[in-house]
Amino acid sequence: MRSVETEGASIDEAIGRALELLHIERDKVEIEILENSARGLLGFGGRKARIRATVRNPLSPAAVELPDRVSQGTDAAPEAASPDSMDAIEAARRTLAEILRQLGVESDIDAERIDDGSWCFRIPGSGAGIVIGRHGQTLDAIEYLLNRISSHGSPSLSRITVDVEGYRERRQESVEQTARRAADKARQTGRPVTLAPMSPRDRRTVHVVLSDERGVTTRSQGEGSFRRVMIVPTKSAGRAPS
Repeated sequence: MRSVETEGASIDEAIGRALELLHIERDKVEIEILENSARGLLGFGGRKARIRATVRNPLSPAAVELPDRVSQGTDAAPEAASPDSMDAIEAARRTLAEILRQLGVESDIDAERIDDGSWCFRIPGSGAGIVIGRHGQTLDAIEYLLNRISSHGSPSLSRITVDVEGYRERRQESVEQTARRAADKARQTGRPVTLAPMSPRDRRTVHVVLSDERGVTTRSQGEGSFRRVMIVPTKSAGRAPS
């Protein structure tokens, strides 16, 4: 069982740092608050928040037959889902269909169980732009809502992702390219490069793709929707001759 202890100016900041270290989503960890933050007198003697984040162990569901609306894909399937999990998935699918209807999007929803046990709702057809939103913000919000709903119906259910016309893969490739270009710039100039504010998903992509890059390291800064990734050159990076 993996766990990390992190600190931050607030509980949320400490949790965010833990999720980035573990490279995992919020609904897959148990959070234990070890110490809350406190302000010091006249700015002195303050105390940071400290938490322990522990990755949850998934439960082993019993085998059941999948309903017609949900398919398991063509590759070797993971262990079959439990009835509670399937009910939760179907409830999430119905919720997604209603959200799409409210957005004025009429589309079928393909639900597929991935090899790691997670689920992906794929939305083909028109109306992709309004469902995705700016930099995927609407899509992320829909995905977050579905995971909250499904976790109440079946706590053991693995994460649900939502994709529209292959947007997730295209977005990841774009973020990875941006991260590598910024890393090259940091190495060449010897100065930190700060990226534009990103979603937690995109920040994790940057941290992961640059984790094996020589000559740079990454860290997050800022709060909430203004949180960014800073790419910092290390001493071994050197500076390109002018």
